[in-house]
Amino acid sequence: MIAERKYKRLTLELRAAAVQTVAKVATEVSSRWRAIELVAETLEVHPNTLRNWVVAAGRDAAPVTTEQAERRAREHKVQLAAATELIATLTAGMGPHTGRRA
Repeated sequence: MIAERKYKRLTLELRAAAVQTVAKVATEVSSRWRAIELVAETLEVHPNTLRNWVVAAGRDAAPVTTEQAERRAREHKVQLAAATELIATLTAGMGPHTGRRA
């Protein structure tokens, strides 16, 4: 016998509250997916179900806050610095590039 899907017992209001909770928790954890996992575990629903609710709500969501934009910018800056360092390390042993083929 197939188990009843638990998300069917959640009202639209509870789903909206779950999406808002994900948004709040996402600012405190490493990623939005981790926030979804934590909230889904609490609600006893599958994380992908909650992710679908978040995506659907995101279509009508408010613009990104300044704090969120700054956090994303810092993350991108760290990624860029790491990529730049990796490129410098990989190309350190190479001679100057002339742009000509041998």
